[in-house]
Amino acid sequence: MKKTYDVIIVGGGVVGCAIAWFLSHFDLKTLLLERELDVCCGVSKANTGIIHSGSYLTPGTVKGKLHQGALSWFPKIEKELDFHPSVTGALTVAFNQDDLNYLKSLKKIGRYDDADILSPQESRILEPNLSDRTVATYYDPHAAVVSPFRLTLAFAEGAALNGVEFHFDSSVEGFDLQGKKIIVHTPNENYEASYVVNAAGLSSVKMAQKSGDQVPDLSAFKGEYFLLDKESQGLVKKILYPVPNSVSKGILVSPTPEGNILAGPNFESSCVDDTSTTPQGLNEVRAGAQKLVPRFPFNQTIQIFAGIRPTLPERDFLIFVSKKHPGLIHLCGIESPGLTASPGIAEYVGELLIQQGLSLKEKDQIIFRKAFPVFHDCDWEKREELIAQDPDWGQIVCRCEEVTLAEVKYALNMNPPARTMDGLKRRIRVTAGRCQGSFCQMHLPSIVMNLLNIGIQDLLKSDKNSNLFVGETKKVVNAHATSH
Repeated sequence: MKKTYDVIIVGGGVVGCAIAWFLSHFDLKTLLLERELDVCCGVSKANTGIIHSGSYLTPGTVKGKLHQGALSWFPKIEKELDFHPSVTGALTVAFNQDDLNYLKSLKKIGRYDDADILSPQESRILEPNLSDRTVATYYDPHAAVVSPFRLTLAFAEGAALNGVEFHFDSSVEGFDLQGKKIIVHTPNENYEASYVVNAAGLSSVKMAQKSGDQVPDLSAFKGEYFLLDKESQGLVKKILYPVPNSVSKGILVSPTPEGNILAGPNFESSCVDDTSTTPQGLNEVRAGAQKLVPRFPFNQTIQIFAGIRPTLPERDFLIFVSKKHPGLIHLCGIESPGLTASPGIAEYVGELLIQQGLSLKEKDQIIFRKAFPVFHDCDWEKREELIAQDPDWGQIVCRCEEVTLAEVKYALNMNPPARTMDGLKRRIRVTAGRCQGSFCQMHLPSIVMNLLNIGIQDLLKSDKNSNLFVGETKKVVNAHATSH
């Protein structure tokens, strides 16, 4: 017998989880299906994590409309989800007269009265490590940075607290229409819903095409990044942008909420599943970062990585109701500023669902999410208080990020829970520091095995085919010897 829902969301990225959180405010039975073992494992996982003010967006585009609508949601996000972007401000840097003309156009269309064009001297007061070649900068004091995963997780937690179900390892194979219901097929089981939202990121276009709707083919563009150790904290305090080119906002330098420095991304045509880094791509990022900050300390790099942008020919979001399946809504080409726009996209999807006949009756009460304490960020008084409440707060599991056993236990038991080592890393930053797991991974596996009551061969790094171990060494060696 098929499980029946009012709304099924396909895709657990930042947009899918934002939609889940939005719908959790209403008296609905909602399910989110994600093919991976966790939220935020695709496009949302690897991006710059910036809450844009949106001055650069073309007026009249879907991107521009939904981005502007999303900004008004962040006070509600802070209140209901206990999630707080780090407001840093941003400088867009001009190196010549053409660049300066662009800054003047930003000033003209900017939505904030306190944004302004600064001289080189004023710019270097704010950012002493800025290039001496700077002609001027456009200062936007409202830009902010977030952890893309933690924002996605906050949406997911808020949705789960208010009744949304999450099913992982559930790859959607297709849709069928039976009367007024849509049947969603997965390898595990089939589901039935009156409404389905296709927010499948890089797979959204193929899913739309498979359902019979005509959508332009999607192009994938890779962006590569350098992540510096926290020793670099203070190198820049604000987001530094170059003047954008015809295809992207360019290679930027930015602080992260955790205290690292991020440089990237470039813009390189790629395959949808190619997240490799290349010497050529990294050299391009290196040159772009050094143009903004000539003394950029690449010797402090602790991680390099790449993400993929799902790009349509029009370079705009494509959000529409299926012509073949009433009640099916497709979200395609959600690239930058999709992270910032996610709550605005969720609200727009709600409007489309209402147009298709869904009744959105608000719940009498909403449960607010309370963020779990981060031991690393607590002062000594708060740390002593936590340890007095639970000795697990005093057991350090990860030295670089000062992650405690209490945080590991929380991450494994929250909803949705971590079920992989990468899931732990993204929730509580264990293995994310300078040593990149050289210390923690000596003992973290045994902790996770004991807490989840699983065998060593069941420990996964990221997906279901990423087993960290095949078994205990002596047992494997003895079994091999016996067989021969």
